[in-house]
Amino acid sequence: MSATDLYDELTQHLSQAKERFAVEAEGAAMTVLKGDGVYRHVRWDFPTASWSWCEIVTWPHVLVLRGGLGSWMFTDTEDVTELFRPTSTSERINPLYWEGKLAPGSGTARVYSPERAVAHIRQTVADLSEAFPGLASDVDSDLLGGRPACDLSSEGGLRAAIAAFEEMHGCSYEGLHFDVESWDLKRFDPWFLLACVVLPWAVEQLDAALVPAR
Repeated sequence: MSATDLYDELTQHLSQAKERFAVEAEGAAMTVLKGDGVYRHVRWDFPTASWSWCEIVTWPHVLVLRGGLGSWMFTDTEDVTELFRPTSTSERINPLYWEGKLAPGSGTARVYSPERAVAHIRQTVADLSEAFPGLASDVDSDLLGGRPACDLSSEGGLRAAIAAFEEMHGCSYEGLHFDVESWDLKRFDPWFLLACVVLPWAVEQLDAALVPAR
């Protein structure tokens, strides 16, 4: 899987997050609980959203977004809301950059993706098609065929399934090895992407209600 694939995947999932929030933001109500310079506490209620509410709390060098969409703590300059204000030289929504601003112990921006695991398996099979002509059929039946022993829904399940497949078919395909260690099995958590969509919107709301601390 190429870097282009990764970017296209992120673009698609971010577009889905934007579409979701456009619907769920309908009727949102903001309550300012504190607005003292960089010390802020603001809550939003979303009557049509499955996650129903979120709030932003800021203090010097820290911004926390928490609520039904998870909990995310970002650290940066004294007023972290600056991170989520687009400029002429920055993107409005930038998950790749903002991921690096997550504080240790905050929510995890990336999660295991079974779809990516399957894509890597199929790419390996394609790469080995000349050396092992029957491999694709065996992979479809014994690894991707939905057998209970082949649970690819977790990384641990993937590794166990791959190990079992290699052991089962080792005699037929001498030297067969799926290089799981080299695979990028992570994608951005949909909740993190939703948070990335919410944050610039929320900061705009803050700016309209409060005098920004600069």
